[in-house]
Amino acid sequence: MINQEKINFFQRRDFGETFNVSVKFLRQNFKLFFQSLLFIAGPFVLISAISGAFYQSSALSFFSLAKSGNTNILSQFGWTYFLFIGATIMSSLAITGVAYSFMICYLEKGPNGFTVNDVGRTLLRNTGKLLSVFFIFMLIIILIAAVMIGIGVGLGSITPALAVLYFLVVLVGMMIILPPFIWLMSSVYLIRMRENSSVFQSVSRAREIMRDNFWWTWVIVVCSLIAIGIIGFVFTAPQMIYQVILMFSRLKGGAVEEGASIPFLIVASVCTFCSTLLYSFLYVIYGFHYFSLAEKKDGTGLMERINEIGNTPNSNVEQQY
Repeated sequence: MINQEKINFFQRRDFGETFNVSVKFLRQNFKLFFQSLLFIAGPFVLISAISGAFYQSSALSFFSLAKSGNTNILSQFGWTYFLFIGATIMSSLAITGVAYSFMICYLEKGPNGFTVNDVGRTLLRNTGKLLSVFFIFMLIIILIAAVMIGIGVGLGSITPALAVLYFLVVLVGMMIILPPFIWLMSSVYLIRMRENSSVFQSVSRAREIMRDNFWWTWVIVVCSLIAIGIIGFVFTAPQMIYQVILMFSRLKGGAVEEGASIPFLIVASVCTFCSTLLYSFLYVIYGFHYFSLAEKKDGTGLMERINEIGNTPNSNVEQQY
């Protein structure tokens, strides 16, 4: 097996370097990284993709129901909706866990020094940490959303103009705050897995290293989302085209056989499966951004390199002696 150069995680990187090292990391480890995603996160992603396809197929029947005068739209979703939500959450956590477990294994053992089983064991060891972060963040998000909706309803009861103004302020605020929050929430998983700290200690750590890099983080998150979204469009385009064709066919009253949804289910499942796996690349970018900010804050990598330089002459002297 060819020895590969180990990528240094703890290194200060600017915007371009963060993306370049992420691409280099994926190219260097693509086969093992893809295998880890496929064998560990793949079953969860597949269940999510299939349940999502069933859900979208049920949603398409909305048009047929509307034409027939049936207003009981909620009856069309049922168990597929809840299965889709639950499977999506599990697949998202699995992808996050696999991506960061892979980076942790690479950091500890270097390229070609670990296997899919090592990634799986690292993920299994950190499953409780991933779930704890998810549930706490979900609780916080629900509470914040409830408060914001309550404020909006209260302002709307006074005058609709205040509610509209409040909505615009919230929209602008979310555009500013949401990208760094996405990175912070993502990095908390990595910090908790790697440093074995509590959820709130991990949040504090992420906020500390992002404090002077808010806009830098905003740019990286937005650009990475746009880039992955453009690439992901290649996988989602067939599903979107097929879905539009079915929608217009039903709007025009075209006859749709019972078995006609099977091709759509297959196309939707395959497209969703591929595009979902693609979003694992985001966590690699977020991970390298975290290590870059951590290096700016702590200088861990610099101190290690200084120690290596300081120890090299001693070892040479001993060999000559």
